[in-house]
Amino acid sequence: MHLQEPSHVDEPLDSQEYADVLSRVAADHKAVILQRGGTDLVAIIPIDFLDVLLDTLAMQEAERISGELDWDGLVKANSPPQAWFDRDEPKPY
Repeated sequence: MHLQEPSHVDEPLDSQEYADVLSRVAADHKAVILQRGGTDLVAIIPIDFLDVLLDTLAMQEAERISGELDWDGLVKANSPPQAWFDRDEPKPY
């Protein structure tokens, strides 16, 4: 995904102007920031940008939780059964 600087537009005044902004975001695959009185109000982004954002936030949360775990203690308390190592199938180790 190629990131581009979002364009800024004044808040649309009617439903057709909103529809035009939405169509532009979808077609151009580029975020648009709506402004009211010269102040940034909201960003309208393509849906796949949202998917990437949510994936990134989920990864950050997983990394935060992972950093709080006692991995050595978990491995000791939850070691795999010996039977897993006794089988003949290919081993990942």
